[in-house]
Amino acid sequence: MAAKKTAPGKELHQAEPLDFRAIYHLLREKSWIILLCVFTMGCVTAAYLYRAPKIYAAKVVLQVEQEEQKVINIQAVQKEDLQSVEFLKTVEQTLQNRTLFAQVIATNNLAHDPRFVSPLRDHQPSEEQLISKLASMVEVKLRKGTRLIDVIVEHTDAELTEQVANSLLHEFLRQNYEQNAAASTEANEFLSDEATGLKKKLEASEAALHNYMEKLQSVSLEDRQNIVMDKLRDLSVRATEASAQRITQEVGYKRMVKCSNNVEALLSIPAVANDATVMEITSSILKMETELANLREQYKPKHPKYMEAQSQLNEWKRARARAVLNVPEKTLASYESAKAAEQALEEAAHSQEGAALALNHQAAEYSALAHDVESDQALYQSVLNRIKETSITKNLKVGNIRVVQPATIPERPSKPEKLKIIFLGLFAGLALGVILALLLNSCDWTLKTVDQTEEYLHLPVVSTIPRFKGGQPGQRQLVMAGGEQSAETESFRTLRTAISMLAKKEERKTFLFTSALPEEGKTFCSVNYALSLAQQGLRTVVIDCDLRRPAVEQTLTRNNQRALGVTDFLTGRKTFEEVVRQTEHQNFSFISAGSDLPNPAELLAQTGINGLVEEALRHFDRVVVDSAPIHAVSDTLLMLEQIQTVVLVVRARKTPKHAVLRAVQMLRQAEAPLAGVVLNLLPRSRGSGYGYGSYYEYAYRGKYAPKTATPA
Repeated sequence: MAAKKTAPGKELHQAEPLDFRAIYHLLREKSWIILLCVFTMGCVTAAYLYRAPKIYAAKVVLQVEQEEQKVINIQAVQKEDLQSVEFLKTVEQTLQNRTLFAQVIATNNLAHDPRFVSPLRDHQPSEEQLISKLASMVEVKLRKGTRLIDVIVEHTDAELTEQVANSLLHEFLRQNYEQNAAASTEANEFLSDEATGLKKKLEASEAALHNYMEKLQSVSLEDRQNIVMDKLRDLSVRATEASAQRITQEVGYKRMVKCSNNVEALLSIPAVANDATVMEITSSILKMETELANLREQYKPKHPKYMEAQSQLNEWKRARARAVLNVPEKTLASYESAKAAEQALEEAAHSQEGAALALNHQAAEYSALAHDVESDQALYQSVLNRIKETSITKNLKVGNIRVVQPATIPERPSKPEKLKIIFLGLFAGLALGVILALLLNSCDWTLKTVDQTEEYLHLPVVSTIPRFKGGQPGQRQLVMAGGEQSAETESFRTLRTAISMLAKKEERKTFLFTSALPEEGKTFCSVNYALSLAQQGLRTVVIDCDLRRPAVEQTLTRNNQRALGVTDFLTGRKTFEEVVRQTEHQNFSFISAGSDLPNPAELLAQTGINGLVEEALRHFDRVVVDSAPIHAVSDTLLMLEQIQTVVLVVRARKTPKHAVLRAVQMLRQAEAPLAGVVLNLLPRSRGSGYGYGSYYEYAYRGKYAPKTATPA
């Protein structure tokens, strides 16, 4: 027991892959439930189809145009986005409004039509009841991905469906036209009121402009503005020129003042050199200097002519000096004159600017008044044009909805759809049957298959014992006694082989069979397993240690009386040889439970069965102990010391999982050498336990079975 143990059921709630094979076999096993549900639903479907009334359907198809049909190039009063899905949905819902239904009822006098009010003939139906009934007959659907709308009317009378469908179409188109006409009329009235107000406003703005022109006493402000601006520009130019002249005079005068009475310095000033008097005298001086130069070549400086010329030249130079000295005074006078002219021109320009600003202010107010007149006049004219357009369009019957297919009288009923209903009914029955089968299986807390047992208990299934004809183990206890080959005998040989392979022979001499609850077949398994060992030539004894409800003696001798046995040996009243009894089978003996005791557990707690087992091993090769159920009494847990192999018998599809799991836990807590589980009375249906029944049938009862059976 050194190996680490895994607690049974520890991984019970972990996610497991879906076992389709298990589901298949479960549905096959519960096929009677599925067939019953399919049959029941088939009957219900047939009854429904027999009693269901025939429903006829008339259909009208409408198309919503992407653009408004244009008869005249005038914009409509109501402008909508005809390409939007919202508009299509709006049309779809409008076809189902209660006002439209009420109009259809009134137009066709449906309130007194027996075909329409027959279900309500016990009393006079109200308008709300009539509308609700008509609404239940009408279905409006927008075809996905298109601009087509189907209007379907269903009723048991074919002619009534056609009549109502076409009437619904006609009333909808008429209602749509009336709404458009009403909108145009309201728009026309609104525009007329607006035109009256705009006309008064235009007259007021024109009067304000006229009064302002009279106030200014001017016919046109534009001409006056042009004259003022031209004069202002001229004054600005002249003022600029005067300013430039004044600056020139001022600069020249200041240079002259700096030169003081220095004639040569003054002559270097362009304004002085360019003076008319100075230029004239300078010209004469140049002429005299030329003449003097000529005389110098002819005469000597003391010559009278030379001296006269020299004297005249000096006189001219003195005259020029006086003229040069007079230039600053003349420049000052010119500067003062330029300055006065500049100031006068600037004052005139400033005065003209003021006049221009005043005129601009007048022009701005004039422009505002003129703009008001123009805008009022344009708006008034636009409203007058719109009034003319709405007057034309309100009587126009062109719309954005076109009839693609009017309704006709249907020839065949559209409901009930028999094939579809039959298919759905059978499918519902099949689904209900599968659900019931899975539900019953989920409520079944027993162990049904080998895989399930091993996965739940974490123990190997050493063998599966198939259910044989007759059902209960007591009706055929010693299946190994006959020489015939069968699935039952082969299952015990499999059990024998599986246990023998667990360890060496000397370590597998004592065996104990127990169960979680009574009536699981532990005595049946222990006796037949012991007989299978005896058939191998091993001297085998079966000890019945179920001291409360012993069954080994009755199984082997068909005798209900309790002979001497285990209790007599443990109390010391009898020896081993006196309690052992030989059976009719070779190498096969048994020890019965013995005399009845009031409290066998006390005896087992005091003495145990160690001595009995040791004595049995001195006389026999194998010892098989049939013990009591673990949950019934504690006897089994008191006799494990000399036991080398413990086998837990579980009855398939009967023993609860939690009971078996608790039994395994108790055996492990007692450190029992638990070898595995025998899944007893497993049904023979193919795949029911993933066991070996189908193989046994194939080998011993199939077409490949030998003609003569050889005893094992």
